[in-house]
Amino acid sequence: MENFSKSQIRSYIFQLRKKYSSEILKNFSLEICKLIEPIPLYKKSQKIAFYFAKDKEVSLEYLIGKAFLEGKKVYLPKTWLKEKTLTFHQIFSFSDLKPGPFDLLEPPFKNPELKPENFEIIFVPGVAFDLKKGRIGYGGGFYDKILKKTKAFKIGVAFSFQIFERLPLEKHDQKVDIIITEKGIINGLGNFT
Repeated sequence: MENFSKSQIRSYIFQLRKKYSSEILKNFSLEICKLIEPIPLYKKSQKIAFYFAKDKEVSLEYLIGKAFLEGKKVYLPKTWLKEKTLTFHQIFSFSDLKPGPFDLLEPPFKNPELKPENFEIIFVPGVAFDLKKGRIGYGGGFYDKILKKTKAFKIGVAFSFQIFERLPLEKHDQKVDIIITEKGIINGLGNFT
């Protein structure tokens, strides 16, 4: 896939995702969440930037629900289309969420905001990832801007069919610290202690 363009990779993954039933992807998502739960860094982190899944992305709803119960602070992105940026606001329950751009459920912007500099962990969605922790997003650069600013531990979450050996990355494309799929953790657990 190294010789393919980003847009070719995106359309390939979108086609592939359609072949999987929502039920299967829901089960894969749960397996991914169960792999994240016992990670020591995740267990001790309090300020976590999650995202709300769309279009057959990995769903973190199970983890978000547990995070409320465990007293963690749950932050979700709000999209600012004109500025091509995201802000992250706390939600106190799923009922806080309102539809935003791209049919995404988002937190109200009046809810407490957490700056990227203060995240402990950020979960990063993507269209494709590679074995060197590279990532291709949806093309807007929204997450790249945030990942550049944060010192948080960056966890890429993806289904195993979204993983490539190597992606055609550009200078501005930000990497993640680790990738978790339903088949396991890519790049080992060394960083977690």
